[in-house]
Amino acid sequence: MKLYHYTDESNIASILSGGLRPNKMGVVYLTPCINKLKGFGNALLEVETGDIKLTCFEDCEDWEVLCWGQIATEHIRVI
Repeated sequence: MKLYHYTDESNIASILSGGLRPNKMGVVYLTPCINKLKGFGNALLEVETGDIKLTCFEDCEDWEVLCWGQIATEHIRVI
């Protein structure tokens, strides 16, 4: 499944060398939306989730998906 992650352009080099690292809760925030979210960064990454554990909640499933753990660089592409 392809999902997306918005970030600041200044984070791209770090992400492409070390992947997307989870926050303190162990989560990386992804979205099925392209071009709908504003204010989450000026760069868009496409993430191939494969068999990565994902969770979404009914009240926000149209715009937010939680990924549990780090996402390796080979699953990330800058759009």
